[in-house]
Amino acid sequence: MLIKNGLIMDPRTNETLNADIRVADGIIKEIGTLTAKDNEEVLDINGLIIAPGLIDTHIHFRDPGFTYKEDIHTGALASAKGGFTSVICMANTKPIVDSLETLQDILERAKNEKIRIYQAVAVTSGFKGEELTKMEALAKAGACGFTDDGIPITDAKICFEAMKKAAELDLPISLHEEDPAFIAQNGINHGVASEVLGIYGSPSIAEESMVARDCMLALRSGADVVIQHISSGNSVQLVRNAKAMGAKIHAEATPHHFTLTDEAVLKYGSLAKMNPPLREEKDRLAIIEGLKDNTIDLIATD
Repeated sequence: MLIKNGLIMDPRTNETLNADIRVADGIIKEIGTLTAKDNEEVLDINGLIIAPGLIDTHIHFRDPGFTYKEDIHTGALASAKGGFTSVICMANTKPIVDSLETLQDILERAKNEKIRIYQAVAVTSGFKGEELTKMEALAKAGACGFTDDGIPITDAKICFEAMKKAAELDLPISLHEEDPAFIAQNGINHGVASEVLGIYGSPSIAEESMVARDCMLALRSGADVVIQHISSGNSVQLVRNAKAMGAKIHAEATPHHFTLTDEAVLKYGSLAKMNPPLREEKDRLAIIEGLKDNTIDLIATD
């Protein structure tokens, strides 16, 4: 096959170029300005991008327990259709992925799919924030990291102990940063849209206070800590500061948090509600700056 007129993006060399690619026996043989050979299939992809398989580090296949929304197979097909060849599933299924039995079931069924499916497991049993899971056993069974995604770990001591254990196991721990003490109505920012709707919403301090705490816990524990779906410009700066101090802190941003603001709630209603919520234009721009200067390491869809 000859693939013509693609924009090749090479993350290894950090280069982009317009070129053709010749593939034979599943191997790339030539890259350049190429002419078709006799009987060679030609695929003109003008306007499209050629790149290695994309990786999404924060996804939900809803399997087990919520398969009326999605399951491992349909999720794998959707991922492949979008160019994603590796994904990391979150642990907020039913049952929660906090046991060897549930983890092993998912990983065994994932072997049947044509993409690479990794599974994160819970930090605390039942997402209750009270007792750590059997982190070492789960790591040995194939867990790729730890997260109570969707639920904040409000107990700082528990969170710190989890970070230390994750560091010992050399696996990342990913954190959903929203302190419920500050939140009246979840899913919408405390700002322009919430004032129009006559509710209080969720102020950015709910995220920022926990990000500040966990940046310092990351610095002290030495763990690889991921701040999930960052939504606040102040949170971006906190991560930037923690990195400068030597913390192994990472941040992810979702496409919606750097393309939309809380005004989308007034246009789209509950379809634009999420946790953490869409925030203000200054936050959106700060997230873009964080992506540009590598303060934010990951774009993940959640």
